[in-house]
Amino acid sequence: MTRGGLRVGSRVTAILITAFVALLIGASPAWAHGGLERSDPPNGGVVAVGRSALTLWYTETIGASASTFDLHTSDGVRVEVAASVSETDSGGIVRIRTEPLSKATYLLDWKVLSTEDGHSSSGSVLFGVGTRPAVVASATADTPAAPELLLRWIDLSAIMLVIGALAVSGRVFGSMGELGNIPRRRSIFIGTLSAGVAVISGAIAPFLLTHRSGSSLGVWFDATSATLIDTPWGNLWLAREFALVIVTGSLYWATGTRPAGGRLRLVAVALAAVVALESLAGHAATLPSRSALAAFASASHLVAAGVWAGGLTILAICLIPLMRHRDVRGPILASAWRTFSPIAALATIVLLATGFYEAGRHIPDLSSVTSTVYGGTVAVKLALVTVALAFAGINTLIVNPRLAARVGRILGRPLGWVPVPRRRFSTMVAAEVLILVIAVGAAGVVTSVPTAREISAATGQTALHTATADGLFVTFEQLAAGPAQSRLIVRVRSIVKLEQVPVNGVAVTLTGPTGTTASVPLEQIEPGRYEAETAKPIPGDWMAAVTLERDGLPAAITQIGWTVATASPEGARPLEILTSSLAVLLLAAMLGGVGFTRRRRQIPAGLPTTLRPDLALSETTGSQR
Repeated sequence: MTRGGLRVGSRVTAILITAFVALLIGASPAWAHGGLERSDPPNGGVVAVGRSALTLWYTETIGASASTFDLHTSDGVRVEVAASVSETDSGGIVRIRTEPLSKATYLLDWKVLSTEDGHSSSGSVLFGVGTRPAVVASATADTPAAPELLLRWIDLSAIMLVIGALAVSGRVFGSMGELGNIPRRRSIFIGTLSAGVAVISGAIAPFLLTHRSGSSLGVWFDATSATLIDTPWGNLWLAREFALVIVTGSLYWATGTRPAGGRLRLVAVALAAVVALESLAGHAATLPSRSALAAFASASHLVAAGVWAGGLTILAICLIPLMRHRDVRGPILASAWRTFSPIAALATIVLLATGFYEAGRHIPDLSSVTSTVYGGTVAVKLALVTVALAFAGINTLIVNPRLAARVGRILGRPLGWVPVPRRRFSTMVAAEVLILVIAVGAAGVVTSVPTAREISAATGQTALHTATADGLFVTFEQLAAGPAQSRLIVRVRSIVKLEQVPVNGVAVTLTGPTGTTASVPLEQIEPGRYEAETAKPIPGDWMAAVTLERDGLPAAITQIGWTVATASPEGARPLEILTSSLAVLLLAAMLGGVGFTRRRRQIPAGLPTTLRPDLALSETTGSQR
């Protein structure tokens, strides 16, 4: 590789980093999301006969056009509902109106689409009207449908193949001299096809997310259109599709040109945008703090996976057929595979470091590994990557005789030792590719389900404050309804057998820690239940004067006090500290290794500057004897 080639590579790297930073600067922390936080009636709860209002609180912004809510009795009798998403609480509260419900056990099935990351979640709330249900339904369903997972696997695989084709089309195939021209053209062609597949899979994905069972095509298309146009996730996804179209067109343009360096640089910039938009539309950008850093880590993770898994797959497709001829097997091992080996090693370190960091941010504790789909799949993915690393280590020793000799001396092996015969190199590469393909499937699951942190955040409950006033039992609840909104809920019931006059109006006067007051009238949701939305309270001691209006009687007033804790930044948990430390150590070791080789005046990772077929043939064929 020439110094000019290094300068070109540096320029491409600078372009990639600039594109990442430009796109990640706009990543603002989103409010916590991850599923159903609570419901009224609660799962397994009981309400009075005649209830006509149901409320669902989500810790995410809900896309109304792509969400469904079905209510039916345990006997299968369907009840018509009208659902509305509040526009004043970041779309996290869904109110459902029904006809007055009779005594029975009911099941409310819901499926919602997050407008932040495009992930759908579903579940059920089981409750009784005038009777207690015998069982409790699942509050959330973490695993998406099989078609969604398959499409996500295809989509990720296609993007990784494009990254891999770009990674090996320059330095790796260039190390082969004229022998690398045909494989380079094939790799660009495979990258073009893969980019086209990613465009198609990306176009289908929103339709699967917004599909409603039994809905007409017109309603389906309208829901998909509204999701793409009116939601942040939809806008990011459309931008991703546009960038993928540019990648596809530029790669197709590069297949008919020689040299294709300028076209490939355009591909690199567009591909950087695709990767950045993927991270912004995923889990990382919705973290409550340090979301930009997490999004950058997510983008780097995808790039590193594409270089290793995608690049290895491209090389296997383009070079293994050529290696059946013994006269070129040695030069190919000594040039392309040996050149790719340190590149893949660096990508692997970045992959592990960013993977550890992401796991610590999205998994609150070790118990979440076994209790959530996300945590369990991350563990499976780590196991698969570990096995793939074992095969990668063996393959690295096969293509690097000098490194194998050093390892052999440490292990006390004879001169010319390699872990397995070089004639089995193709089989070992195929095994590594297969394991990585399965690992990409696990990554598809990880990026399609709520994270363990989101599941943990969705389990929080708000305590009730209670009081009595003139024969009335009052419960007061103040809970978050968005990043800047709060919801007040007052329930009232008589505690005497002969109720004098029913309550016909409720108002709350809030007194803050600075002494300022605000009167908030509440709306009757159903008999005995009143709600209203107001600004999020500041930290400090608060007092709520609940006024209960009754015809012909003096208003009953009760005082309820509570304290709003000072909001503290998200503290790092022990698992996060451990995984982040591992990430830093891995990256520091990588930078130290690169700096050491540079000081020895070698090209990074010890790559050869020229191809020497005579040396390669002697090293490989000699050991085969």
